[in-house]
Amino acid sequence: MPATRGAFAQLLAPGLMSVIYEDLSEHPEEYSQIFNVHPTTRAYEEDQLVAGLGAVPSKPEGQQLYLDQPIQGGSYRYTVASFGLAFQVTREMWDDDQYGIMTKVSGDFAGSIRQTIEVNAIGILNNSFSTSATPVTTVDGVSLINSAHPLLGGGFYSNASATNVAFSVSGLQELILIFELTPNERGLLKRQIPVEVWGHPNLQFKMQEVLHSSYAPYTGTNEINSVQGRVVPKINHYFSSPYAWWMLGAKSAHTLKFFWRTQPEFDRWDDNSTKGANFSCYFRQTQGVTYWHGIAGSPGQ
Repeated sequence: MPATRGAFAQLLAPGLMSVIYEDLSEHPEEYSQIFNVHPTTRAYEEDQLVAGLGAVPSKPEGQQLYLDQPIQGGSYRYTVASFGLAFQVTREMWDDDQYGIMTKVSGDFAGSIRQTIEVNAIGILNNSFSTSATPVTTVDGVSLINSAHPLLGGGFYSNASATNVAFSVSGLQELILIFELTPNERGLLKRQIPVEVWGHPNLQFKMQEVLHSSYAPYTGTNEINSVQGRVVPKINHYFSSPYAWWMLGAKSAHTLKFFWRTQPEFDRWDDNSTKGANFSCYFRQTQGVTYWHGIAGSPGQ
C-alpha cells in the first residue's frame, strides 16, 4: 500500500528521531564538566553581588562598638536565547533513497545541536581575557580574567597571570598563589583552593608531563616537582586558542553557569503543497559567569 501524505512524516520520523538522540549521546557532554548546569522557568536569571562585613577592629575601653554594614554591588543577568534548525525531505528523496542518506542527515542534525551548545558555553572562557574582541565581563564590569578586578571595599585584585605565561611549572605556581591569596570584597583573605586546570587538546600531553612528573620536567637537575598532583589536568575540544589555559576551583567555588529553559525538542509535519516532510529542533538556553572568584587564567603564548 502506498504511503499517504498524511502518514508520510510519521513513517519517516521514528528512525530519524532515534538516530538524532543516539548521536547526541554518542559523545560525552563537555560543557557540563565545567559549568554549573541549572534548569530555569524564567526569561532570565539574575545574581546580585553583596560584600559582607569587614575585619573586626579593636575596641578601646568605654567606646561603642564600630558599626559596619554590607555593601551592595552590581547585578548580573542571564538572558535566555532561543535556537532552532529545520530541514525538509522531498517525497522523491524519500521514495528513491537507497543508501540511508536521511539517516546521515539526522546525524548532522545532532552534530549541529551539540556544536551550538558546546560553543555557546565555552565561549565564556574563550572570550574571558581583556584582550578579546568581545570580552566576557562579570558583575564588576571588567573581563572575567583581568589584572584589576575592583573590590567593593576598595582596592583591586588580579586573577590573570602577570605575563601571558605559557602552561608550565612556573605558570602553575603563579596561578596557584593567585588562588590561595584571593581576598573577598572587603579585602579579607578568602584562600581559595584550585582543583582543575583546563586547556586545549594541544596541551594535553604537556599537562600530563608537568603535573604527573615526580621531578621538575624538561630539566636535568632533578629537583622535586612542586606542582605534581596539585590540580587535575582537563581538556575541552571547543577551546579556540591552543595556548590559553585556565585554573578552576570546585564547581561550588565558581559561578560559571549554564541554564536550560527548554531542552532540545523535535517536531515533524507534512507539507501538502510539495508532498515533502519537514523536521525541526528547538531549544532555549543561556550561559555566563557572575563573578571572577574560583577562576584564574593565562592566554599563554
